[in-house]
Amino acid sequence: MPISSPFKSAIAELKERYGDRILLEEEVREKFRSDYGRLVDRMPGAVAHCRNAEEVAQVVRFCRERGLPIATRAQGHTQSGQSTTEGGVLLDTSSMQRIHEIDADNLLVSCDCGVVWRDLVRTVVPLGLVPRVLTNNLGVTVCGTLSVAGLGVASFRYGAQVDNVVEIEAVTGTGEIVTCSPEVNRELLDCVRSGFGQFAIMTRATVRLRRCKPKVRKYFLLYDDLGALMRDSEKVMAEGDETFHSLESWCSPCPQGAKKIGDGMELGVGAQVFAYWMYPFHLTVEYDEGEEPDDAALLADLTPYRHLETCDYSQLEFCERLQPIFQLWDRSGYSAMAHPWMETILPWDKAQEYIELVLANLPPQALGPGGHILLWPSRGDTSETPLFMRPRTDLVMGWGILPGVPKKFLDQALAQLDMASELSHGYGAKRYLSGYITFDTAERWQRHFGDQWPRMVECKKKYDPDGILNPGFIQYE
Repeated sequence: MPISSPFKSAIAELKERYGDRILLEEEVREKFRSDYGRLVDRMPGAVAHCRNAEEVAQVVRFCRERGLPIATRAQGHTQSGQSTTEGGVLLDTSSMQRIHEIDADNLLVSCDCGVVWRDLVRTVVPLGLVPRVLTNNLGVTVCGTLSVAGLGVASFRYGAQVDNVVEIEAVTGTGEIVTCSPEVNRELLDCVRSGFGQFAIMTRATVRLRRCKPKVRKYFLLYDDLGALMRDSEKVMAEGDETFHSLESWCSPCPQGAKKIGDGMELGVGAQVFAYWMYPFHLTVEYDEGEEPDDAALLADLTPYRHLETCDYSQLEFCERLQPIFQLWDRSGYSAMAHPWMETILPWDKAQEYIELVLANLPPQALGPGGHILLWPSRGDTSETPLFMRPRTDLVMGWGILPGVPKKFLDQALAQLDMASELSHGYGAKRYLSGYITFDTAERWQRHFGDQWPRMVECKKKYDPDGILNPGFIQYE
């Protein structure tokens, strides 16, 4: 596919100026035309490989002069084209992978934006350290998740990953390299955290670590009642209670066959496959070798339907516990499907009603092979990042439908996901923006960001006055 105008001459000049760092070959650009969602198809005009902040700044300044749009991408795990561009410059930061400094005394690590969390974990865990919050998928980059929020099984204690960054180096839409922290350039810090690259491109970050013990014991609990799980979650998350180090959950269908919903037995017309939903709930404690936890005492106040299993892991094994699942996704074909993930964060007091309503109308086969339903209890007061929007309640419940959808069923699946998304808004939820997002007007974005919106608009004009950074995702007017 040839490079399209009106950017053709500007891209040719970019290539002439920066040489081998700018790739124009179709087979290279082809790799960056979509993201993990496989819902958006945008062919970049060029791919720019940058190795440091100065090289990023050079490309940004050139693109600003020529009016070239820029999309920033490392692993591309978004699902609605947040890291794609049609005809513009795709800035690939995946080669910026240096871990600069580990400060064990102050529990900090400084690294480039393209460092993959798995590599960071494998570097610090042998030192008895671990990042305070880790996403389930460690194959994503540090600044990729900081651009969104970064939620994990320890977020009920420590907030999102964006709440655990103390300094960020970033390149603004004017090509200026700026270091920001809570003490210096705080306004920009609050823009780039959960800012989807709209205001500046992160090139380096310093994130908090914590000390960890070498062993992790995991309790596999199962609930047959969502209300009971939520009541036990409240106990686990009680302020000041540091018994458990992590919690994770999801909704697991037990298919029951087809029930009658109308005349005849045609699937979707007269009959519908349905499920009885169960709720796994996994809790962990850390411990030193030879000082095993007292299982009975730890679980005494909890009321699961079943205590299915107890497993011991090394700290690294626990951090990488889901790697076999991701390998299974690759083997089953799930990874190659479209992934319109609909994730939303609900007020605690509305969560059970909403979730049970949606599950009652969700046929289990709609998830596809490997698809699942996320359930994420957390405290709402552990995050202070302005642009990470969530209900302003003491407790929140993250919930998501994470299907793998064959192309021939995509239109039907998207319509159902749209309904679930809109229904969640009626329950006071806020969408998690890395997934399948269909906000298409400035008014809709304003509703999402609420009282943060006026400041966002002003900061967009200040830090990206020409609107070249990741245009097309958030509409400002």
